[in-house]
Amino acid sequence: MAAGKQVLEQHLPRVLHFKQQTMEELGWRLHSDRTLLVPMRGTDGGNVEEYLLRLDFLTGTAWPPSARFVNPETLDYQLNIDQHHLPKLTSQEVHMHPVYTSADGRSLQLICCSAVFQYYDVVHGGNDSILWRDTDTFLRTISAIERALATHYAGRFERHAG
Repeated sequence: MAAGKQVLEQHLPRVLHFKQQTMEELGWRLHSDRTLLVPMRGTDGGNVEEYLLRLDFLTGTAWPPSARFVNPETLDYQLNIDQHHLPKLTSQEVHMHPVYTSADGRSLQLICCSAVFQYYDVVHGGNDSILWRDTDTFLRTISAIERALATHYAGRFERHAG
């Protein structure tokens, strides 16, 4: 856990410097010393929808942050209850699963993207060129999801989607 805290402390100033904005300007906020909340938007047919991405820094630089969309009121995600807080994304880089069953039988929300910890946790695999490098920062995670929201957004999941 200390490694996750250290990664966020080191990477946050670098990312903010690169973006040339403050956390307040971006609307980002720290929920804890290992959790960053990032508002995101999807536009479908002129309809803008708001989402909240939760990044949890669980490990050192060898792995990306854990990422999941959460209910903005609870800052959490409950399977079979909070699907309507998820965007439908189906790009080559990012695919959204409201409920994904891993090989070991666990069910979880999965942002299927090589810049997200869960991608490796469920032993997804992939071409070496897309895999996380220990020189990457969480900006790679945010950017991948933002690109998918800008190019492959198909609205919000239904309240009882599975």
